[in-house]
Amino acid sequence: MKPETPDHSRSPESNDHVSTPKHEANERGWQAKALGADNALRTAVDRVRPAAHSVGQWLAPLLQRLMQWLAPLLQRLMQWLSPLLQRVQDAPAVRRLRERVAPHVPESVKKAPRLRSMQVGAGIAAVGVVGLIIGGVAGGNDEHDVEEAAVAAPIEQQKADPPQTRAETKSQAQAEEAKQDAPLGPPVEGIDVSNHNGNIDWKKVAADNKKFTFVLASDGTDFSNPKYSEQYHGAKDAGLIAGAYHFARPDDSDGATQANRFLDIMDYKNDGKTLPPVLDLEVDPNGGSCYGMSVDQMHQWTKSFNDTVKQRTGKDPIVYANPSFWKQCMGSTDTFKDHDLWLAAYEVDSPTVPKGFQDWDFWQYTDKGEVAGVAGNTDINQYKEGFERLKQLAS
Repeated sequence: MKPETPDHSRSPESNDHVSTPKHEANERGWQAKALGADNALRTAVDRVRPAAHSVGQWLAPLLQRLMQWLAPLLQRLMQWLSPLLQRVQDAPAVRRLRERVAPHVPESVKKAPRLRSMQVGAGIAAVGVVGLIIGGVAGGNDEHDVEEAAVAAPIEQQKADPPQTRAETKSQAQAEEAKQDAPLGPPVEGIDVSNHNGNIDWKKVAADNKKFTFVLASDGTDFSNPKYSEQYHGAKDAGLIAGAYHFARPDDSDGATQANRFLDIMDYKNDGKTLPPVLDLEVDPNGGSCYGMSVDQMHQWTKSFNDTVKQRTGKDPIVYANPSFWKQCMGSTDTFKDHDLWLAAYEVDSPTVPKGFQDWDFWQYTDKGEVAGVAGNTDINQYKEGFERLKQLAS
């Protein structure tokens, strides 16, 4: 900010700059009142914060859904009002009013940076109280977000996080914010297919109101779906959002090796039409066991696979699993709780979420589905949060 300089254009007869005892006393009284209001509001923030936090946590889901419902209406309203408000602001009568008021603003107010600072601080503190609830809505149960809203006018400067931590936090926050910006809609359906499904008429699948698909790309170390390219690109060409999955066989080779082979076949592209790669974790089809591996070994294998996918694509892979496998072979770990979960659960009204995850994102609810364009039965899935968020996940 540039320092203020004397106004040499003033008339010598102007006495706005003259300070009188009465004027100084009034200004000191004004400053004292503003400082008192500032301190009172800061104290109020500290007192209200715990209660507001609790209220925010309780109201968050309700307000979030309400705002998601209102967002399109408010956007249209603002688009309609914006030209009207601009015309009012530019109206000759409004301009004349501003010109008349401006000369009567006391010069002492214009030249009181410390006083303005206190007034702004008091305003920010007041906004901070409201921010407690809004922060809870924006971040759900994320106490970090609520804390940031509550200390919008900090009394003491806190230590900054290391630069790398801040960058990682910002990146994660931006990704989550982008997802939350998309409106929550009704669940949408999709299918998953493999070489067993043969030739598929994807235009008929799209006409049957299926919005996405997952296509088997690879299995273990040796098998590749000979129909992969035809199925995967055919789905995209018909307008579906598509993803690929790898059937894991941890006893074949290490996680990084299988991940690299899978990604070479998948040919992942961040084109706005591709879902994150999927790791399909199931019990050993040859014996129903955990591939002769301990829970810790399964953790390490999965982490190696997922880290390789993240390094090459920038995306955390979606995890496909069912509750019994996650308990038996993964020990109900929460190590992968930040990954989207594709849950397999048939013939139930509502699936049981494995311990270690907060909720499911995709639900494979039947393997006996009938879909136009697919010969025989196929798996049908739901994506829980609606089409707009599905598109956001693919971006």
